[in-house]
Amino acid sequence: MQPFFRQVHPPDRNEWETCSMTADASVDTALLLQQAAAAFQPLAGEPSPFGPSPGYPLAGQQVPLAGFANEAALAEAVLRRLAPWFHIQREVTGTHPTGRPCRIDAVLRPRDAHLWKNPQVALGIEFKAWESHVGDASRKDCIGWVAQAIDYSMVDWNGYGRLPVFMCPDPFVRSRNADEAPLDEVGQFIDGLLGQYHVGFLTLFNGVGLTLHLYGRNTIWSERYGVAHGRKWTLRPRTGHRH
Repeated sequence: MQPFFRQVHPPDRNEWETCSMTADASVDTALLLQQAAAAFQPLAGEPSPFGPSPGYPLAGQQVPLAGFANEAALAEAVLRRLAPWFHIQREVTGTHPTGRPCRIDAVLRPRDAHLWKNPQVALGIEFKAWESHVGDASRKDCIGWVAQAIDYSMVDWNGYGRLPVFMCPDPFVRSRNADEAPLDEVGQFIDGLLGQYHVGFLTLFNGVGLTLHLYGRNTIWSERYGVAHGRKWTLRPRTGHRH
């Protein structure tokens, strides 16, 4: 598993557009689908996840979220795509167990909450800008970002408590296609370990669209297929003994 990462300075708070939370009411999924399909704009030249599948082997392949000027531009584009499906609150603050104040880029709550195992579920998103498959990316920077995500999974976020944290984009190259080589054993171990900390990834796939996944290929939600493991898992962070 080869990580790819390019460090950038975080955007200034004033660069963000305030996005208020709306009423905590579930919406008909068919209506959300219509709205999402009508508002679709590609992030990296990918086909719409709401149309015909692009077919094998293109379908299911990861699309690098590259070419954005900075983190603010990346976050704006991705969150705009997610807005039909989720209530979004940006720059949520909280406190780490050490007492250190923290801030996460966005927190999502599903509009079709009745389809989720935990209707009160909230999901943290942390963005980093990167370039497409940079071979000489700093391993130190990538490890630092993963460590930051683990730290954030332990934070008491104001109004939410602890949250699962999804890194965007996925710093590892992977495919959803079952017949393609999975991550190596070390990569699978890292995926599983991060999953135990409730750290996952928000990744873009051809034909599937933006996808939240945890523990490797376990899809929580995707634009094309909607709620998956989110129907079965509460996504509440745990501490201590785990089965």
